[in-house]
Amino acid sequence: MAEHKLKFGDGELVLKEGVTTLGRTSENNVAFPSDSNVSRYHAEIEKRGSEFCLIDLNSSNGTTVNGSKVSGETYLKPSDRIMLGGSSEIVFETTEPEAEKPEPDDMSPVNMPPVGAAVQQLPSLAAASPATGSRTMLMVAGGAVLVAVVVVAVTGAVYYRSYASSCDAKAKIIKPEPGDTIFEPTEVEIEIDADDSGCVARAIFTLDGVEFAKTADSPYIATLDPKDHPELADGFDHDLGVILEDENGKQLPKGEGILLALETRKVEKPEDKPIPGKTEDLPQQPAEPKVKEVALIDVQKMTNRLVEQFSGSKKYNVSNKQFLLEVQKRAAEYAQEGYFERAAPYKDSINTAFITEQNLAAPLGHVLAMSRSKFTAQKQATDEGLWRMNSEFVKANAYDGLCAGQPISEPTQKCAAKAAALYMKAMVYGVFDGDAIYAAVAFGKSTADATTWKSTLPADRSDVWNSIKTAPEREQLVRFFAAGIVAENPSKFGLKKDRPLSDLYRQAM
Repeated sequence: MAEHKLKFGDGELVLKEGVTTLGRTSENNVAFPSDSNVSRYHAEIEKRGSEFCLIDLNSSNGTTVNGSKVSGETYLKPSDRIMLGGSSEIVFETTEPEAEKPEPDDMSPVNMPPVGAAVQQLPSLAAASPATGSRTMLMVAGGAVLVAVVVVAVTGAVYYRSYASSCDAKAKIIKPEPGDTIFEPTEVEIEIDADDSGCVARAIFTLDGVEFAKTADSPYIATLDPKDHPELADGFDHDLGVILEDENGKQLPKGEGILLALETRKVEKPEDKPIPGKTEDLPQQPAEPKVKEVALIDVQKMTNRLVEQFSGSKKYNVSNKQFLLEVQKRAAEYAQEGYFERAAPYKDSINTAFITEQNLAAPLGHVLAMSRSKFTAQKQATDEGLWRMNSEFVKANAYDGLCAGQPISEPTQKCAAKAAALYMKAMVYGVFDGDAIYAAVAFGKSTADATTWKSTLPADRSDVWNSIKTAPEREQLVRFFAAGIVAENPSKFGLKKDRPLSDLYRQAM
């Protein structure tokens, strides 16, 4: 069978079944961590039958094959030269296996050494008959092989006793969690997997393979302070690892590290400068409402609290720095006073439709409405109601079956709530196996289209940001969380007249 491989820089990778990922972060199968032209998740190569297909993942700087830009996907041929971002090259190669030659029988006459040659090499056997000489030669060769095996075994035993450790402990990092962004001094906690953890003498903590702390005190906790590593506050993920040593100073098999980001930069507020001249003579401009600045660490905490309201038994990582920055930026759009007053009249309609009738997560109806319309029900283009649904889509799929003939545009929004809840019930339980977050991200798709999109996601979708790589769905993800954290934490965003949105559905939870 032909062997297919990728060659890049000083490395190569044999392609197997499934998908091979290419990009800048070390999570990819082929990574270019020092090339800023390569996107974090740049492209994929998928095996389809006996062929391999290259798929560009909407990368920022594009992908080319033999100089031609890849739009979507293209099938690879032997010796194709793939260029990521115009600067990192990968060669796709196919190697045909050599035909296996039948091994000759060493005892056959064809392979017996000439008698003359035996005499020249082994003078002492010159008097022996050809048959006797051959047997003697085989005995000598066998003895030589036996001696070599003994030497190798003894050498290996000496090496093992000298350099190997009998301790089989491995370290697992339990805090911080993968994908976290570290803003302040944080304790790194580990868990040792071993029958006898007493064989561990010390733990060495590393960042991108460079030691930053060492401790011999169980339970082996170190402090990671981002201020000690300002050069790593670059927006990229970095590898936090732990190496264990035994009492003889021998390093044990390395456990699995985690990826996290560091943040040391502070946002400097510009100083107010006096305007030269008589300021009272200048025309006064009406002041625009200012959105209270919320630190990224607070955005992270609020986002984690919000996801707990939807996750149930599911575990999600929503601490990716890029994701949090997008949520922080988008939150300013929702941090405008008055949303609670607009939402209150629809409380009963939303709670009845989403919670009582369809048994959905209590916050879902309210947070979705906040993210899609900010509780403003006026028609926008072809979309209507608090959830901005298309009336033709609603009718075509019979999501208005409980509306008794009322349109989704009617003022009380009872029909809109029933239609949105019925639609989300089909998405949450019919498509996403009880996953309300991914259902919210896919809002607006038909169940068939949502099922197709779901098939493009990894089996393990706990890392939400890195699982969703398409721009429209990432936009809806960011809006959902930005709206949710503002609506649940109005005081954090300087909204003194608003109350947490959960006041409208807390009794129904």
